[in-house]
Amino acid sequence: RVRPRRTATEPENMTKTITRLTLLCAGLVLASGADAADMLKYKGKAGSKMRIEGTSTIHDWWTESVLLTGRLEIYPSFPTDPAKSDLKPGPIPAQVAVTILVRTFKCQWGAPMDAIMQESMDAKNSPKIEYKAKELVFKEAKDGALIFDSKGDLTVRGKTKEVAFPVKIERPDAQSLKIKGETPVKMSNFGVPPPAPKVALGAIKTSDDVKLIFEWNLAR
Repeated sequence: RVRPRRTATEPENMTKTITRLTLLCAGLVLASGADAADMLKYKGKAGSKMRIEGTSTIHDWWTESVLLTGRLEIYPSFPTDPAKSDLKPGPIPAQVAVTILVRTFKCQWGAPMDAIMQESMDAKNSPKIEYKAKELVFKEAKDGALIFDSKGDLTVRGKTKEVAFPVKIERPDAQSLKIKGETPVKMSNFGVPPPAPKVALGAIKTSDDVKLIFEWNLAR
C-alpha cells in the first residue's frame, strides 16, 4: 500500500490550528473570569438577625441570633440606586451563602432554654446552620423594595433540605442592602427533636412547626 506523502506545509498548518484553538480557549477562560470579577460583592454586617419562632403546650417561644456571616454576589446591572427599580421579571445571576453558629442563638427564657435548644440542634457535632441560594427570581418592585422568589439549600444538624420563600431587598443607600424574609419549616425534616425541658417530664410539648424569620444587612 502506498501512503500519500505529506507536504512540507502540513506540520506548519497543524501548528497554526493548535495555536488558534489554544488562544481561543484562553480567551474564553479570561472572559469567564472577567464576568465573575464584575459581580457586585456584598458582605454581612452588624444589625442582622435570625429568629426561630415556635409554639408549645404552655406558651409561644423564640430564639434569636444576631451574628449572621456570609456574602452576596449579584450581577453588575443590579440597580443599587434606591430610586431605581429597572429590573425585568425573571431569574437573575446571584450567589448567596449565609452561616450562623448554633451557639449564638439566645432564647427569651435565658440560659437554661439556650442549653436545651443547643442540645436539640446538636451544636457540638453540627455547630453551623448554613444556607446557599440556588435561584433568585425577580417578581416586582413594591414601596421602593425589590421582591424576589428564592430557592436554596438549608443545612441544619448536618441535614440539607431545599427551601423556597419570598425575599424583600431594600436599598438604604447605594452601598448597602437589607434582605428580609421568612419561611415555615418542620424541625423533624432536619432531624431536630422538638426542644422540651426534662424537668417537666413530658408535660411541656413543643410543636414540630417553626418559623424562620431573618433580616440580613449587607455592605459593598
